[in-house]
Amino acid sequence: MKKNLMLAGLMMMSTIIFAQHHKGHKGANAIKRSEKMKTELSLNDDQYGKVKAINEKFAASHTKLRSDTSVTIGTARKRQEKLKTEHEAQIKSVLTDAQWTQWTARKSKGEDGRRQHKRHGRW
Repeated sequence: MKKNLMLAGLMMMSTIIFAQHHKGHKGANAIKRSEKMKTELSLNDDQYGKVKAINEKFAASHTKLRSDTSVTIGTARKRQEKLKTEHEAQIKSVLTDAQWTQWTARKSKGEDGRRQHKRHGRW
């Protein structure tokens, strides 16, 4: 009886622990995106450093916006669009015209790693 009770308790604890572990490192997506841009666009070291800093800054702003529960959905969407526009403008200033054209072509096809078709009600 004690063994079964202890086993059930351990199973509940492990479920709670694994359920909370899914978030991972906060800046991981920004780093992955920067690495992908470096390889696909042949960024030099200076460009890579700037792009990585921009992506990390955007990721932090995005996380802050998503965690702010006092903002309405409509306001959050407007702020998100503004962040996206600013992010793209900063990235464009770092890339050459050819690199920017290549990157926007990939983004328009949905090949930049985002799951555009699987939003599941999230903004």
